[in-house]
Amino acid sequence: MISLIPLLIIGYNIGGLTTVTYVLVIIAVLHFIEGYFLNPKLMSTKMNLPMFYTFSMLLFSEHYLGVWGLILGIPIFVFMLDILEITHEDSFEKVKP
Repeated sequence: MISLIPLLIIGYNIGGLTTVTYVLVIIAVLHFIEGYFLNPKLMSTKMNLPMFYTFSMLLFSEHYLGVWGLILGIPIFVFMLDILEITHEDSFEKVKP
């Protein structure tokens, strides 16, 4: 939000309210892509989890724990999987004939 203020001022000086609207739309689209696609993909790669589990856990933990859930949800989930001795590779080994 802090970086949005200078962008909006520059947009207003260059093109008026239409440019400010364009800047707001572009920033909203970028935040949407980052929040719902890039962050879960990066976290799933780092934690060696499927992206669906990562995205589901982010939604679940944010709902119940708020912002702290977004920060601590994935590490808590991986810790619980570790305690229960569940690995991602185990599920693939069972499928193979």
